[in-house]
Amino acid sequence: MTPDEQTTLLDALLDGDINEADFLRLEAELSVDAEVRKAYYRRLEMDLLLEEVAAEEVHRLPPLAEPMLQRTSKRGLWWAGLLTAIAAGLVLFVTMFAGPADQNDRPQVAQTSQKNEPSATGFGVLSGQSDAVWEGEAIENGGLLPQGELHLVSGLVHVELFSGVQMVIRGEAMFSIDSPMQVSMRKGSARAHVPEPAHGFRLKTGAGEVVDLGTEFTVDVDETRSSVKVVDGEVELRTREAETWRLRDGEGVELAADGTLAKESADDIALIGPAAFQDVLAERQSDQFRRWQLATQLLRNDPRLMAHYLVDPTQGWSRTLVNRASAASRVNGTAIAGDGAVVAATRTQDRWGRDGGALDFSRMGSRVRVVVPGEHRGLTLMCWVKINSLDRWYNSLFLTDGHEDREPHWQLMNDGRMFFSVKPPDIDHLPPAERERQVFYSPPFWETSMSGQWIMLATVYDVDQKRVSHYVNGAPISHESIPETFLVESIKIGAASICNWSEPMYRSDATFVVRNLNGCVDEFALFSGALSHEEISNLYHAGNPNER
Repeated sequence: MTPDEQTTLLDALLDGDINEADFLRLEAELSVDAEVRKAYYRRLEMDLLLEEVAAEEVHRLPPLAEPMLQRTSKRGLWWAGLLTAIAAGLVLFVTMFAGPADQNDRPQVAQTSQKNEPSATGFGVLSGQSDAVWEGEAIENGGLLPQGELHLVSGLVHVELFSGVQMVIRGEAMFSIDSPMQVSMRKGSARAHVPEPAHGFRLKTGAGEVVDLGTEFTVDVDETRSSVKVVDGEVELRTREAETWRLRDGEGVELAADGTLAKESADDIALIGPAAFQDVLAERQSDQFRRWQLATQLLRNDPRLMAHYLVDPTQGWSRTLVNRASAASRVNGTAIAGDGAVVAATRTQDRWGRDGGALDFSRMGSRVRVVVPGEHRGLTLMCWVKINSLDRWYNSLFLTDGHEDREPHWQLMNDGRMFFSVKPPDIDHLPPAERERQVFYSPPFWETSMSGQWIMLATVYDVDQKRVSHYVNGAPISHESIPETFLVESIKIGAASICNWSEPMYRSDATFVVRNLNGCVDEFALFSGALSHEEISNLYHAGNPNER
């Protein structure tokens, strides 16, 4: 940014007539350039000083001029308040990211960073489930297992503890993950595989506890008894009566609920181990994958489908992402979107476990460049995404170049909300507080514990219903009415980027704001018009690799 451009943008900001693209550009400069921040502070100080002088002069002017100056003063003071808030935010930014000269602040900065470091709660994850029914809220594959007692009503689940212990648990089961090295079970059957680093793992029942000495054992627990049998290796069984039993390959016992010996041998517990369980899930996922492929073929003939981008891992790698929408599909006589140009993104594993079936956008500058022609009465955007972290203020999903009239922006905020807007014409003439009403946020839905999980996101801009709806995994998480003033009945897209933002191509400044998604996408679709709740749900269930 040249000094003249810097001065022009600062003047526009202080006067209150800066447009969105220039504001974002200046925002980036203020974030990275200490000299620009100093210039801003000097100009802000001067502007506020002039406002104070103007306010004092109001009382000295003739009565006839007073209303006009009051209006001017109110406008200036309003901007002063806004700019003061911006300045406060920048002071915080400077404090946190001060240069080498700020030696005295470093310990405090370190403490602040530690306090704000992302955290999550849990001792293990759910890595697979088959026909599982949970009491209360379902637990998604890849999700952290919550603390407290869990009730698996029926089905099988595969649990991986952070110690390396793997367990297959069959419902009905009531159990809790007490730590990476201990599970308590009140009811149910389980088979535990314990690797060498986790020897000493304990499984507690009402009758006593099993201490693993390596490598695999099974338990079956109910209100009347606890059965333990060693599949491979050795365990130590400690009863409530302070007795200790050493059990080796093939040996087992059954204890009564009070911890006394009921049987010196235990019946076999027919429960597959974690490795075999994953083989079963892989076969089931293969069936689901074939169903998804069939659903995808049918989807391509939907006349509303403007763009459908997938990465085919069976084909040679190129920097072109083919639009799979049928060439016969037309919307109001307008051609579908063209193929995408892949920039910087790399291939990675997709949600089906196929190497090279997804694009990783975490590399700086990554994006897919597309052109979507025509004008559209409503819009539906959908993608399958795996988020590593939301470490930018704005994390792009689909953004048009710049943000001109009637163009959409779809992205994720750093607090886990979805952001969607279609810019109405003439909005730049409205006050900033009124402009904000063009943006439709979802409630926060993403948190650090979801890092690395594949999820389906969708947003629907419904002109006829005058409503914006956000979806996560096929279920609506918010609906919001579109104010009449901001309703755009004819949306245009043109040049755009998937998972990044491209400012207008004519600009010559090499500095850019960082908006590329820190994560991966393996499917992206764009429809002209609004899909129904049922259609969004069907897209999710057809494409969910863990569908039961």
